[in-house]
Amino acid sequence: MSDKADVEHPLTPTREDQATSDESFSVISESAVADKPADSDENEWKNVSSDNSDDDQGKRATSHPLQQSSAIDVSAYSNDTWSQQQESSLLDAEGLPNAQDGDSGATTPVKEREIELDSDTSHVKGFANAGDIDGIADLEVEGQLPEWLNGEHYTIGPGTYDIRYTRKIEIDGLLQSATATFSFGHWFDGLPLANRFDFNGKRNAITYRSRLTCRRLVEKIRDHHGYAPPHPAGLFKTDSNQTMLVKFLKSAPKANKPDAEPCAARILAGIPGVDGRLFAQNYANHIQELDPFDLKPTRVLCWDEVNPAFKGYSSCPNGQYDPQTGEYINFTMEIGYQSTSYNFFSISDRNPKGSIIASVTAPTGYVHSFSLTPKYIVLVVFPLLTNTGAVKFAWNESIMDSFSFYPSEPTLFYVISRDKGQHLVTYRADACFAFHHVNAYEDGHDNINVDILCYKDATIAHQLTTENMRNPSEMKPSRLASSELRRFVLSNIEDESLSYLTNNSILPTASGVASRVSSMWSYLRGTNATTDVENSTAQPSAAAAGWYATLPVASSGQLVQSSMELPQVNPLYRMHRHKYVYGVGFSEESDGKIWDSIIKTDIETHKVTATWHQENCYPSEAVFIGRPSASADEELQEDDGVLVSIVLDSARATSFLLVLDASSLQVLAKAYLGVLVPLSFGRGSYRLRT
Repeated sequence: MSDKADVEHPLTPTREDQATSDESFSVISESAVADKPADSDENEWKNVSSDNSDDDQGKRATSHPLQQSSAIDVSAYSNDTWSQQQESSLLDAEGLPNAQDGDSGATTPVKEREIELDSDTSHVKGFANAGDIDGIADLEVEGQLPEWLNGEHYTIGPGTYDIRYTRKIEIDGLLQSATATFSFGHWFDGLPLANRFDFNGKRNAITYRSRLTCRRLVEKIRDHHGYAPPHPAGLFKTDSNQTMLVKFLKSAPKANKPDAEPCAARILAGIPGVDGRLFAQNYANHIQELDPFDLKPTRVLCWDEVNPAFKGYSSCPNGQYDPQTGEYINFTMEIGYQSTSYNFFSISDRNPKGSIIASVTAPTGYVHSFSLTPKYIVLVVFPLLTNTGAVKFAWNESIMDSFSFYPSEPTLFYVISRDKGQHLVTYRADACFAFHHVNAYEDGHDNINVDILCYKDATIAHQLTTENMRNPSEMKPSRLASSELRRFVLSNIEDESLSYLTNNSILPTASGVASRVSSMWSYLRGTNATTDVENSTAQPSAAAAGWYATLPVASSGQLVQSSMELPQVNPLYRMHRHKYVYGVGFSEESDGKIWDSIIKTDIETHKVTATWHQENCYPSEAVFIGRPSASADEELQEDDGVLVSIVLDSARATSFLLVLDASSLQVLAKAYLGVLVPLSFGRGSYRLRT
């Protein structure tokens, strides 16, 4: 850690803060001893394990706003002190956290063995509750890991969908107890399950552990018979089962219980300025710190606790890292009733408290990701925008209940200069929707190429509900919406920026506010927003066409037609010209209900060049891990590495870890977990040991 990181920070928790505990749980002190590796590996691990030593506790409490002693209120996660009564209140008869339907797997991993195959080979069992793993499990590896693959791989996704609770009902004039179930209504809303895999390529060994990271929130939901987040973006599409009064009564935006806030959208193996820690993020403005060894939650905080300038109720779960400058870049959203301020910030080892790069005023949109180049930030606001002037969103309604797709509105590309710290110009394109940017780079001729996995509209966001995933025959349309990999070209940045600055009378930000007011009234009249793709004319209104007609057009073209999701590129090629894109896709045998294969695409030939598919199996994100160079002058190929994915084997009702050769997508190794890990739309990360 840099010297500048070791400074007193005004937001460093005091001893009193660290002693804070939930009154509903008995607080029993415990010695937080991390799992120590074998002596032979001690030097390889020192960059991680040193962060857990007792001698470093005081240093970590003051070194960085995100750096925090793991002594904070983790009593709820101590398997030694967790009482039998508390444990049984969280788990059902099978030992799982109140699974509503069936058994999602054993709670202790076992070696892969011959078992009777399940007649139900659909993906449905990948959307049930899961148990977590107490301790470290040694997995039996089939095949051979590359010798260079040594390190940790972290994933995160939903682990708890259904929570049973007891309520009183009147029967024949008498109060009696009855059991009901609160269910999260969308794939993105399930309470998180964090997973850690340790690779040792030389020994051809993999170990595994996992943890459900929201036990306290489970108790809160059980007590309140539902869940109403005290802030916007807390739920994607779930009926809170709470009254309007509860939604009006906001609590303080800062969360202080490590396991009270669900953070399941992304897991990061580090943030600049913080050594050896693990962080999970959500769609709201929260970062949950996890112990990197046993995955216990140790702290949860908001971005404005890192720096008061990073204010806003919402944030992007998919920040970007620039390896050249060592900066982590993300944004928070200050949400207004007609527009929003997107506050982009940077954190680095040199500046651990971070600073604001620039703020952009734009329509209040659902922004899942953004693009970064060496000189620019590209914020893309798709016309999935707040309805009713963001009133419902401000009242903490779920995202999909607060946003509507407006096919008559354009997709807006806001270009921000990282050096100048200002918004330069806004481009426009036809209405579309996307979760994930793939990559972006400057071509050397004053143009930016932005590659995005695009959908015609936001139908895909509505399709990924828990109900649809559990009852695929009832999903409408009957197949998941198809995506296509498109390249948007933002041409002549400098010239267009000069025109934009000269033509201040037609600022896209100001006009965008007016257009959103127009869209709000159109929504109230029921004439503008739609989710009906086939019957949508997508013709812009005269008022809308008037304000955005002056904006430069972002030209676009299809790179790959094959539908895919959860895209990956070699991290060394981020912000640079790339050739290969990986993702989950559909096999020829697929019914289109869920992705069932892993594909490799070549954007120069516009073709799928390799595919992995196994019958009755469904992969989650396939993370690209590049082979490290053996010497400084070694030139590595772009596809030199492996893809790692947790795969649901539905026929065996279990999951396995899959390791593929990134060049050919041939199987190098697999290891059955002996438990079923639910399918995930979350993004994982890894950390190689040298």
